[in-house]
Amino acid sequence: MFWLFLACAHSVQVPISDTNPSTTGSSRQGLSNELVVAGPLSERLSPDDQASLVILYGGEERGSLDECGCPHRPRGGLARQKSYFDALQESNSPVLFVNGGYWLQDATSLDGTPRADVPVSNQWMVEGLKQLAPDALNVSYNDTGGLNSLEAPPPGLPLVSANIVGETISPYVLLEAGPHTIGITGITTPGMSFLEPENYQITDPVKGARPILEEMESKADFIILLAYGDAKAAKKLAESGTVDVVIDTQLHRENYPPVFVGGALWVRSHFQTMRLGELRLGIEDGEIVWAHERKVDLDERIPDDSELATITKTARREIKAVQIEAFGREL
Repeated sequence: MFWLFLACAHSVQVPISDTNPSTTGSSRQGLSNELVVAGPLSERLSPDDQASLVILYGGEERGSLDECGCPHRPRGGLARQKSYFDALQESNSPVLFVNGGYWLQDATSLDGTPRADVPVSNQWMVEGLKQLAPDALNVSYNDTGGLNSLEAPPPGLPLVSANIVGETISPYVLLEAGPHTIGITGITTPGMSFLEPENYQITDPVKGARPILEEMESKADFIILLAYGDAKAAKKLAESGTVDVVIDTQLHRENYPPVFVGGALWVRSHFQTMRLGELRLGIEDGEIVWAHERKVDLDERIPDDSELATITKTARREIKAVQIEAFGREL
């Protein structure tokens, strides 16, 4: 019954409470969230055009440009992300697009080498992300395996991490958005110690991020932390007072409302970006005075960007051919 209700509604307003057991911060006035599940693209855009900053966010595409492939209401896909991103950029509010991590595929064969189709999937994912042009891509420990599957680290992508050192990865990025200088960095859980990635050094997320955040604080008036797979570490950093927004990426499928943890506003990305996160912020003197989070279903009512749709179709065909040759069937 719940899903039937959502399917018939354009949006569901969700009140904010401080009862979420996975956070320690209490809610504050000025926080709200909305689940947008029906209607064409034009009706899914927010009527509010007064935000100081809008942050679009997702994650966990795992090397797939395509939608989730779910038998009922398949959602997601880079082509739909791009269509929504482009439509939103026509507003008066500055818009940033970030990814919380695990955007590459890291599946391996029994001998530990990348599965036969993984390099092809990841190369096409890189091409798709270049077309999407996000402002920051957090590198998760899973992504290091995906990066190692490529012939060379991908140039031209804004890879960030405060606790992974490797070629083409920056500790943070600085961006101008309206009157604000925005700093974006990321952390990841180190993963399993016996699977140390080649070409990349992963350190403790808290110890790695603290000096990075201190350096960013002197250069940016607003800081975003992308956190993959380690909410405990992200919570410690949020309580340090240097972080303004935490975007938590870790298999989240529910519509969790935003809360404050320490001094940071905490939101969660939806698994595989089947729902695109949209955080609309009112900022005064570097402080968040109001926040409205929207989760927008990326279903068939969101049109595909034509160029990314072509890339996705070609990628799908090539990946299928490799899988049939290697495994005798499409995975």
